[in-house]
Amino acid sequence: MIRYASLLLMLLSLTLTASPLRAERLITYAIDPDKTRISFNWTYLGATSPAGSFSNARGFIYGNVDQPEASWAEVYIPVRTLHTFMPLIDRQLLGSGDFFKPREYPDMYFRSNGIMHVDKQDKSFSLTGTLTVNGITRPVILSAKAGSSGNSPFADSAQTASLTATTSFRRSEFGMTRLLGMVGDEMKVSLMVHAVAVNPAAAPAALSSTP
Repeated sequence: MIRYASLLLMLLSLTLTASPLRAERLITYAIDPDKTRISFNWTYLGATSPAGSFSNARGFIYGNVDQPEASWAEVYIPVRTLHTFMPLIDRQLLGSGDFFKPREYPDMYFRSNGIMHVDKQDKSFSLTGTLTVNGITRPVILSAKAGSSGNSPFADSAQTASLTATTSFRRSEFGMTRLLGMVGDEMKVSLMVHAVAVNPAAAPAALSSTP
């Protein structure tokens, strides 16, 4: 009986060794802060305002080659990079404490948690996730479209990826309620994201835990 059990264990071991489970193919992309653009609009007395922007976004896109719907992303956006081309408004948004609170919450943070409405032909999809502003987290949906990808001659021939996306949210949901009525509540956001493939070890542990 002992010999029979040992033989079974040996056969099982050989079978598992001969037919290993295929590992998922994953690619980690680092968002390029120099090429990524984030702009936003709001309304003032019913008229659309000039666009503002944020810069120096950082983060990672975790691409799953075998299961694209399992891919996800996270982005940190420094609040103090806000620029509306109107210094008085910049100072009000950053220094009054009635809108952004850069001292207590220096970054806005987006983390995706799902992909849906995929159109493979158009390369478009909806990216669900959460947005954190002023320490308050709310769900958001981005309408996204994948752009070009390939090896970049400007990044040591590393693999690159890009996408564009739009979303909107109400500033009042993040504690920014001053001047409601005069200044619109809805913020419309547009993103142009460029990223470069990196060694997964380049993604800090605090950023790379799967949602």
